[in-house]
Amino acid sequence: GPHYADAVATLSGLFGTPLELAELEAMTLPVETGPLALLSRIPLLQDDVAELVSIARAFGTPKAGVTELNKAFCLLFLGAGGPMSAPPYESAYVGTGRLFQEPAGQMARLLREQSMQPVEGFPEAPDHLVIELSLLEETLRLAGVSEDQGDIATVRSLHERLRGWVPAFAKACGDFDKTGFYAGAARLLNRLLSEPLPCPSARLPPDLAFRPAELDPSPR
Repeated sequence: GPHYADAVATLSGLFGTPLELAELEAMTLPVETGPLALLSRIPLLQDDVAELVSIARAFGTPKAGVTELNKAFCLLFLGAGGPMSAPPYESAYVGTGRLFQEPAGQMARLLREQSMQPVEGFPEAPDHLVIELSLLEETLRLAGVSEDQGDIATVRSLHERLRGWVPAFAKACGDFDKTGFYAGAARLLNRLLSEPLPCPSARLPPDLAFRPAELDPSPR
């Protein structure tokens, strides 16, 4: 569990805020010593990791790269791209596609049940990609220690939930990311989520089983 959780945390960090100069510089290092080293040890991800590092190096200078990636981040994830964006919210890919709908409510409830909340200064809806990934990371670590069937069921439910909408998010990144960097990162995430979970199987109780939401189009 911990290695998978570390891999989830690494990819989650690419989608929360624009990369800083030092972070992009680190990504241009040899893969085995850079921040994607753990991911490069997962056979299914090796080609995509190599491509992402190649894109990071292709900007010429890290300073130029940060400028381009900040622009791409705003266009893709903060709504500046309008219809040519990739909203990092589950609600955008489920039901009507309106934001702040049922998936956000489901995630808010799950966060309360796990006694967790987003870090201060991250004012995003509960169904933001980073929040869902962070909760998956934390519950993976917890289940690895406790081996409790309830914890394992929560992990499997979150994993299934992410697998339900991240492919559409990754496609949107691929369609609209002109740098290729976030498209590559989203493709990496999608492949990681396709890997089997490193925890024992558990039967999902009815209240945890994820089912695609049927959204009410009226404002709540």
